[in-house]
Amino acid sequence: MTPFASNRRDALRAGGAMLFLALAGGKLRAADSIGRPLPEGDAYAPWTLWNDPSIRNTPLALAAAGVIAANPHDTQPWLFAVSDDAIEIYADTSRNLGAMDACLRELHLGLGCAIENMLTAAGANSYAAQLETAPGSLVDLTERNRPVLAARLRLRRIAEPAPDPRYPAIPLRHTNRYAYDLARDLPQDWRAFARGLGAAGEVKVLLFDAGSPQRRLFDAAVVAATEAIIADKPMIADSDRWFRASSREIDAHRDGPTLDAAGLSTFTLMFAHLFSVSAETAQRAWLDQTRDVQLPTAPVAGLIAVRDRTDRPGAIAAGRAWQRLHLDATLRGMALQPLNQPIEMVDRERQTGAGSAWAQRVAGLTGEDWQATFSFRAGFSSTQASPSPRRRLSDVVRS
Repeated sequence: MTPFASNRRDALRAGGAMLFLALAGGKLRAADSIGRPLPEGDAYAPWTLWNDPSIRNTPLALAAAGVIAANPHDTQPWLFAVSDDAIEIYADTSRNLGAMDACLRELHLGLGCAIENMLTAAGANSYAAQLETAPGSLVDLTERNRPVLAARLRLRRIAEPAPDPRYPAIPLRHTNRYAYDLARDLPQDWRAFARGLGAAGEVKVLLFDAGSPQRRLFDAAVVAATEAIIADKPMIADSDRWFRASSREIDAHRDGPTLDAAGLSTFTLMFAHLFSVSAETAQRAWLDQTRDVQLPTAPVAGLIAVRDRTDRPGAIAAGRAWQRLHLDATLRGMALQPLNQPIEMVDRERQTGAGSAWAQRVAGLTGEDWQATFSFRAGFSSTQASPSPRRRLSDVVRS
């Protein structure tokens, strides 16, 4: 998965920054109920709804938590059928990434993230929740135009709230694409937590420290895959069509990658808001930022692997693991970012029948018994990440 909210905008020179300020009239950001700065506009309101009194202790509170989960390219590929004792989670296959996600693997990772948020929110809203996932292979899922049932949460009321310790992190978790502090190591207990996510045998988390032989292989694969995606016109076009360049587009769509979440410097962000750039320039900047900023500043990179990356329940389990990992990291003040380009190339290679070179390359990092389905970097950043726009609860809840 190219970052869940992609940063494919140009790292431009800062020469127009002051002009931007003058023309923009010093437009300020709003703040949410816990004092965290937010981009302006109703498209960001769902980040404050997760614990709103109007829906607290109802199944809608769980769905509201699901709406602000991580997901590929901020496509938000979910629909929720909510009743008093259950929530059905549907894959909205019409919100697919085309050649970037050939078998809807990343879509199901996003569903897993939403499910993990809902499970995390259940106890705090006086529910016990039991998860049931739809069986089957992603290879057999050819639907691209209608919702397909992916999972169900069975809900049972409990007498007293039982908050999960990660519950407060739900509205604070954001993908951070800024530079990390290479000199600051990650907590050992977080490393242990990450590795422990595979205790049930569904997933396995592998961590690679900067400078290690495996890490050098990881970094090289991410850079090469980014180059390959840019060179693949259908892939890059299917990625870029989700980008929302203006506040008007954000308000209209309430989804997709934005400049505010791209990890740009303050001056570059101001300049980019004012002046448009070519797709080629933006794509080159994505490659430069990946190679020159994101990889070399990250003290740790990692993979989430499953036994079969085309297994639907396995993809959901991997998405749940990523969300849990990110929520736990958020509580520790850490920064995380997906870097899924190599695995996107595995899927693309399979789709086009071009062979298995990328699958073999990624297998060199996992071994033959596991298949990577998610890759990421982790560290600490001095720059706070921005949230992404989200659809209204009424847009994704079905009766």
